[in-house]
Amino acid sequence: MKARIIREPRCALLWRIDESYPNYAAIARAARQYDVKLRPVADGDLGGIVGELCAGRPAPAFAPLIAVPDRPAIIISGLRHDTGELGGFVDMIRAGGASIPVRSMVTPTSKGWTLAQLLLELNTEHETVQGDKA
Repeated sequence: MKARIIREPRCALLWRIDESYPNYAAIARAARQYDVKLRPVADGDLGGIVGELCAGRPAPAFAPLIAVPDRPAIIISGLRHDTGELGGFVDMIRAGGASIPVRSMVTPTSKGWTLAQLLLELNTEHETVQGDKA
């Protein structure tokens, strides 16, 4: 029996980031360079499973009644950190002048979470690390 290698989709979920975001062109340029599909997500996607959203599938028709912070975030799937892809992608965004307060890579655990769960967790971590600067 042959082993199958499952490759995660190259995707970046963009929370509160769209074409009007400061220096969005840097994000779009990095996405083209690294063949990453940009997918803006909004309140209606909060009930969606992160791995499913990254794969291009729609969120369920209902959204959870939960408030999540509006802090812009990028959630990246499919780029490898051990080859430098992930670092290169993020560095290219920074070099272009785009500042994204919350950044994350999809993990085997978080890909099964809802977008709302992940955003709440990421923002809690951000506030813990930043303290009064958050």
